[in-house]
Amino acid sequence: SSPPANTSFWNQQHMTGPRGVVCPKISKTAEEGISIVEVKAIPSPEKVEDDEVRIAVRSASINFPELLMMQNKYQYKPPVPFVLCGEGAGVIKEAGSDVKDFKVGDRVFFSTGTNGAAAEECILSPTGGMGKVYHLPDALSFSEGAGFLMGYTTGYHALVHRGRLKAGEWLLVTGAAGGMGLAAVQLGKALGAKVIAAASSNEKLEICKKVGADAVVNYKTESMKDAVGKITGGHFCDVIYDPVGGDVFDQCVRCVAPKGWARLLVIGFADGRIPSLPANMALIKGFDLVGVRMGAQVAIQPELMEDMLRELLKMAQDGHLKPYVGAEFPMERAKEGFALMHERRVVGKCCITFGNSTSKL
Repeated sequence: SSPPANTSFWNQQHMTGPRGVVCPKISKTAEEGISIVEVKAIPSPEKVEDDEVRIAVRSASINFPELLMMQNKYQYKPPVPFVLCGEGAGVIKEAGSDVKDFKVGDRVFFSTGTNGAAAEECILSPTGGMGKVYHLPDALSFSEGAGFLMGYTTGYHALVHRGRLKAGEWLLVTGAAGGMGLAAVQLGKALGAKVIAAASSNEKLEICKKVGADAVVNYKTESMKDAVGKITGGHFCDVIYDPVGGDVFDQCVRCVAPKGWARLLVIGFADGRIPSLPANMALIKGFDLVGVRMGAQVAIQPELMEDMLRELLKMAQDGHLKPYVGAEFPMERAKEGFALMHERRVVGKCCITFGNSTSKL
């Protein structure tokens, strides 16, 4: 069933405040959802609560779940209409009296936990609720900051907590030129692994090489099993990070090292088809099939997020992590950004910019 209409939120007076990128209603397809995305004024209180900050947003990152939310296919179903995107970066514009760690003028990046980031302003409590606010490292631009949280926290939880990746192991990353994939490639290198990046075009693989991949495979033009076997000298892969699913997952099963300790990490299904695994394959090859659900796990173990961010921000400060921003669109052209995601033409992160932020396209 469709989520309820969010009428009480939107039917407020003085709707002349900040503008946001809005999904007005649920659609049957992603194409339809993208076509009806609107830029419109959104509700904004005159004053923040004592524990809240008002952020002048400079960039918001587009992720695959936005396309699913437009179709009511994501596990979190916000009531319509809703402001799109779940992570962004900007400058503190106002801080409540109880806020101690942030002041007006601070550069920050943030997660709303769900949606609501793609707007000229965003109000969050740094200490409560689902949203989180963090100081933006000087080395990162606003769009790099907007693209930091989901990719790197998912990658860290997958590779470290769930995948137990060790230095020197072979790591295969599929969908490696997307935001999640490039984050996993960089993290794998920072953790000392030998990283194979697999993607669907040679242009995408060139970017993977730029961010540190040791070897690359084009799974549209060559057998992934044959290529991985050749690259690893017949060892195959100790850990596989797969956000694609579908036919690519089927190929991943053939790329696990049959040594009794390989870990195949299920990140998502960007392909659209949820694959099935013959159980005898896990028996024959002796590998672990590991589900990765970073958001749900952090809800159970909130301390994981602080631990991850501490390590990730240190890696960023040391120059090991820097989100690759392949495209930026001003708010008025947000539809083009969502279309790029839907058509799987995003390399790295695709962001919507606000205010005076520069655009790459």
